[in-house]
Amino acid sequence: MAKPLIQLALDSLDFNQTISLAEQAAPYVDIFEIGTPCIKHNGINIVRELKARFPNKLVLVDLKTMDAGEYEATPFYAAGADIVTVLGVSGMATIAGVIKAANAYDAEAQIDLINVPNKLECAREAAKLGAHIIGVHTGLDAQAAGQTPFEDLQAIADLGLNVRISVAGGINKGTVQQVVKAGADIVVVGAAIYGAPSPAEAARLIRLTADGEATHRRMVIDKISSILSETDDDYPLQLTNMLDNAKRIFVSGAGRSGLVCKFFAMRLMHSGYDVSMVGEIVTPSIKHGDLLIVISGSGETEQLIAFTKRAREVGANILLITAKPGSTIGDMADAEFIIGRPDQYGKVIGMPMGTVFELSTLSFLEAVISHIIHDKGIAEEEMRSRHANLE
Repeated sequence: MAKPLIQLALDSLDFNQTISLAEQAAPYVDIFEIGTPCIKHNGINIVRELKARFPNKLVLVDLKTMDAGEYEATPFYAAGADIVTVLGVSGMATIAGVIKAANAYDAEAQIDLINVPNKLECAREAAKLGAHIIGVHTGLDAQAAGQTPFEDLQAIADLGLNVRISVAGGINKGTVQQVVKAGADIVVVGAAIYGAPSPAEAARLIRLTADGEATHRRMVIDKISSILSETDDDYPLQLTNMLDNAKRIFVSGAGRSGLVCKFFAMRLMHSGYDVSMVGEIVTPSIKHGDLLIVISGSGETEQLIAFTKRAREVGANILLITAKPGSTIGDMADAEFIIGRPDQYGKVIGMPMGTVFELSTLSFLEAVISHIIHDKGIAEEEMRSRHANLE
């Protein structure tokens, strides 16, 4: 089975914003759709611009033609459009006109079934006329009412027509596989890409998922990579300076974050620092000039708040490593490192209950250790000599 084409709906009225979004998503999509609001506002020039910038991409102009099919579609094909849409409700004469214009330019006509009462009949008749693409389309208003394109998609696919099938209507990375398995040749994605904090990242994940390459292993690696790419590059140097200026180092965290603390503390010890884990029975009292590093995704864990208050009272410096700014511990800390961006910590399939923060923080801290031993020229043999020999 051929891999589906990914079509990005470019719906913004802003010309430059549309071009910018196209540039971000270009590596991962096959078709740029100039949405109806966009083409109405910007006109034929945006067709020429997209075709000039992205000659290897297909450009679809979502005219939603309702009348004068050949006459209306021809100038857009002449400007470089590869696909133009015509409404199924326009009637077969108008549809035939757009198909005629498409054939004259070795291009394609897409029949949009939005609001067509008898979608199966319209699809059959359009295919007889030579339509190239049938578009199963659940509009924004229908989506808001809870409708989806999946049932209509399956019905059209079951007809076995000699056309490609395009599907649009609220598709995201969670549903893209469903529409591909149902028979879609072209998957149209809009808000799931242009509404994402990182459109490029969203487009890439949808591409992987559509192609069946989004394994859980890859999803985990990609998510950690995206978090670290949004983490301040200055943090390793800042943390190294804080470590070097501290008399002693104390590390504290709860639950799985506490395990990350132990990983980090062990490597600090290997690197020659005087470090203790808070909560061990041999941990000494913290004093003025020491450094307390707290790892907490929320910055609100009660036990860690108590530790931070006590450290602040005795004049220790405090660093919070967290997933969000503006927490109780963060307000008391001398420095706060935000791992990634807060909006990257939404629900992630296969990475529940803080996993994203914990694994990203562990990777970040391992990179800090790498920075330290490289910067200070600490040989692995020297680190190994400090490793526990009573185990």
